[in-house]
Amino acid sequence: MEKVYDHPTLGRIRIVKRAFSKNIRLTVHPRRGISVSIPWLTTYSTAEKFIREKEEWVLASLKRQRRKAEENRFSYGAGSPLQIIGKEIRFVCDPSQSVIRIKRGAEFNQITYPANCPEASVAEAVTRILKKEAAEYLPKRTAYLASLHGFSYSRLTLKNNKTNWGSCSGKNNINLNIHLMRLGEELADFVILHELCHLRHRNHGPEFHMLLNTLCGGREKEYNSKLRKARTTFGINEP
Repeated sequence: MEKVYDHPTLGRIRIVKRAFSKNIRLTVHPRRGISVSIPWLTTYSTAEKFIREKEEWVLASLKRQRRKAEENRFSYGAGSPLQIIGKEIRFVCDPSQSVIRIKRGAEFNQITYPANCPEASVAEAVTRILKKEAAEYLPKRTAYLASLHGFSYSRLTLKNNKTNWGSCSGKNNINLNIHLMRLGEELADFVILHELCHLRHRNHGPEFHMLLNTLCGGREKEYNSKLRKARTTFGINEP
């Protein structure tokens, strides 16, 4: 059972009753928001009072998370090349230009943009490059890893989304985020292997983790930790 509490300062907060909880637990997550879990027999009014008492702590937590997100955010612009699998994306500001130009090369890609160009417009150019690079790299890499470990999937789709790194459907279709190209080969392989393992185990139970950990050389926890850090930088809202 759960209830949504509209706090005048903190906004919407989920209060969830859990059968086996012994204490009230308040969680502040940068993407999932604020939530409170309470023991089954605890009243919602008690939870609301607890939230009001912790208001300053919650505000401080939100402030720290916003500051950390800003510090980790990649800023597109001259002098800050973006590393992707196989090459890098370079940024050049040219005041003589009136539009953004994209040049794809064997060793690097280059985005030339005019002065006072909005960063959002440069980000759109980056997305265009990522789509092309991902289309050339990820299907081949997925097919290779599937063959290497004895997996068989139906179809592979590449997406530009903000919700996850990848997914596997009940029809054995695999979806991969084009932003895997920004993670580097090892982490991209880990995400691909994660989705391939779902072809055999549809949940995240012990057998799934045992298989994934085996395929990635016992480094599942390490890679998951790196992915959590990357989510903040790339804005991926995966839980």
